[in-house]
Amino acid sequence: MKEIKLNPELGPNYIFHLLSVSKINYDNGYSRKYESSISRKHRKILQKFKESLSFANGNAGDLVEYMIFFPAYLGLNSQNDFERYFDLIRKAAHGRSEDFVKEYSERISKRKWLPEINDRWFETLRTKVEGIEELKEVYIGNFTTYKNQIWPYELSQMEEKSDELSKKLKRLDLIKKWEQITGSDFKAESYEIILVSAIEGGPNANSLGYSRNVFYSGSENGFILDFISHEVGTHILSDALFEFLKSSSIESEKMAEFYSAYECLSQFLNSLVLNRKLSYDLKQFNSKHYISVYKKLYNDGVKKPKDLLKSVCGE
Repeated sequence: MKEIKLNPELGPNYIFHLLSVSKINYDNGYSRKYESSISRKHRKILQKFKESLSFANGNAGDLVEYMIFFPAYLGLNSQNDFERYFDLIRKAAHGRSEDFVKEYSERISKRKWLPEINDRWFETLRTKVEGIEELKEVYIGNFTTYKNQIWPYELSQMEEKSDELSKKLKRLDLIKKWEQITGSDFKAESYEIILVSAIEGGPNANSLGYSRNVFYSGSENGFILDFISHEVGTHILSDALFEFLKSSSIESEKMAEFYSAYECLSQFLNSLVLNRKLSYDLKQFNSKHYISVYKKLYNDGVKKPKDLLKSVCGE
C-alpha cells in the first residue's frame, strides 16, 4: 500500500514563515502575529524581491524555485543545512555545480518535477547571484529565533491535526483509487504532505516535487482530504501532462488555458475517485466549462486521461 504521510516539518515551515511575515504571497493573522520576529531591515530585503518570490496558479517569479520550492523540497531542517545549501548554490551560480549535484543527487533524481535541474537550471541561476546573496542574510539570520521561539508552538498546533487526518487518509487509500481510475502508477512509494501554518489565504497545495506537497494546516479537514486527493490526481496525471507538452507546441498565451484544463481534469476525476460532491471548486480555472466538457466526453466513452486532455485542448 502506497501511503500518504502528513508531516509538519521545520524547514519548509520556516521558509513560508519568512514569506508570510514579509507579506509575500500571504497577508494574514500569522503575518501580523509574527511580523516583529524579524527585523525591519530583513523584511525590507524580502520585500525588495517580492515579485521574484511571488507565485500562484502555475506562475512563479524567477527566484521561487531557488529560494522557496527546491530548498523546501530538500527539507533543510537545521541552520547548518541552510548554510550548506547557500554555499553550494553560490558555487553552482559561479559555474561549479558538481558539488551541488553530488550533495543532492538522490533527492534530485526522486523529484520528477518541473523545472528539471539540468544545465539550463544552473545557467539561469547564474543571473541570480546578487539577489540570492542578499536573501542568504535573511534566511540564515532568522533561523535560530524561529526554531527556538516560534516553531515549538506552531508544531504543537499541527500535531493533533496531523494525527487525525493520517487515520482518515489510511482508510481512504487514495493512491490505490487514483491508480485504478487512471490506469497509471503513482511513481513514488509514498506521498508526503507537509502541513504549514503560515499560508492562510494565499497559494496552497504547492507541489515541491512528485512526492512532496505543502498544505495550509488550518484548513477544514474535509477540504484538506478532498484537495490531497486532487493533488494525488495532478501528480498521477503529470505523465499525460508532460507527454502532451513534449509532443505539442503550445503557444505561450495558450499555456494558462492548458494548465486550467489539466487542473480541472484532476477535479473531474477526483469526483469519481471520492464518489461524492467535492468541498472545493476551481473557478479560477474556469471549472464549470471544463467539468461539463469532461463529463460529456467520459460518458461518451473517452476514459483515458491523456485522451481527455487532448480532446479538450484541441489535439
